[in-house]
Amino acid sequence: MATRPLRVLYFRNARGINDVTGAESYAFALLQALDPKEVKATLVAAIKPGMDQTPWIIEARRRQLPLELVEVESKFGLQDCTRLRELIRSERADIVHALDHRADIIGLLAARLEKVALVNAFFGWTNFSGRFTRGALYTWADRKAQARADAVITDSGYMASFAGAGAQRSPVVVVHNGVDISRFRPDVPVPDMRERFFGRSDVFVFGMVGRVHPVKGQLDFLKAAREIAARDARTRFLIIGDAPPGWGHYKDEVARAIDELGLTGRAVLTNVPSSEIPAVLGNLDVLMSSSYVESFSYSLLEAMSMRLPIIATDVGGNREMMVHGESGLIVPPGDVPALVREAGVLLADPALRQRLGRAARERVEQHFTLAAMAARTTAIYREVMRSREQGLPRREMRLRVQQHSAVPTKVLP
Repeated sequence: MATRPLRVLYFRNARGINDVTGAESYAFALLQALDPKEVKATLVAAIKPGMDQTPWIIEARRRQLPLELVEVESKFGLQDCTRLRELIRSERADIVHALDHRADIIGLLAARLEKVALVNAFFGWTNFSGRFTRGALYTWADRKAQARADAVITDSGYMASFAGAGAQRSPVVVVHNGVDISRFRPDVPVPDMRERFFGRSDVFVFGMVGRVHPVKGQLDFLKAAREIAARDARTRFLIIGDAPPGWGHYKDEVARAIDELGLTGRAVLTNVPSSEIPAVLGNLDVLMSSSYVESFSYSLLEAMSMRLPIIATDVGGNREMMVHGESGLIVPPGDVPALVREAGVLLADPALRQRLGRAARERVEQHFTLAAMAARTTAIYREVMRSREQGLPRREMRLRVQQHSAVPTKVLP
């Protein structure tokens, strides 16, 4: 007898979200890739009143994804919990899949009241400092929610170690992010954006793509750019991204640094719609990521899909994503001279750039496709539902769910 499709509500707190971030990329990927015969899904997002035309929402609608927006006036409001409970009942949902800290907490409340399964997606707390701030409170509350979830899905073995506290009662499983390789096609010509950004096409472009935030290391990128530019007049430097709400001061600092480092006309800080990212990547010669914190970066996966040679810092899941010297170059975080050194190597060696780019694309095709991501996630959903239906003890449930992890995770007593 055929198994009916599972009904999953993806729940995202987007009250502080404007652009497409990693969590949106994750949700978009799954909504696009899941087999509707296996899983029927809807993305439910809490937003601030009047913020229904932000870039990430425009992109979701452009992709014609199933989207339900819930306006929540205050961070203490519970309109999203009420609406989520209504949708669980009306959609006969089996699983709430929560996508960040507030969503984990509200999702836990709604799922437990409606007696359905809860899965948390964990990408780390990358927007917060380590001091006792709002971020520290969110981290504490998020761990408490993770401890009560039926499963915690994270995107790298590195991030799984941070979700470990909650794993004492919840299985933690690694599902590497997948990228839509049909959207990133290196053999398809793209518009010349070098002329648009730099006024000329005969330049060699190093680029960064991602949110403009201190953990991404844009200032290190610009410091390296100063040294690279002094050695090679062909080089130009492109930073694509926007600052999350509350971080506009850092974006201003990055803009000032371009002038202070003597890079006016050589470096550009701007943003483009998500739909233009493949074309942007097609106009780069090297993707550079100088991050201090990562989970499993979509920007790097997309660059790999476009056969770009990559210089990335040794953070997060980068060593799970690429092999140093084979499908990318990895340097220590904060090491500007290392960025400059590897940039010089790639500038001088077109054959190496080509070899790294080809290997990067092949690695994505072998390990990080949407199909692989969707299949592993669906298997976890099914395992969670079977374990709940059979009333299995937590330890046995962990063993069953964790067998679907992309990398081994510690099974706690």
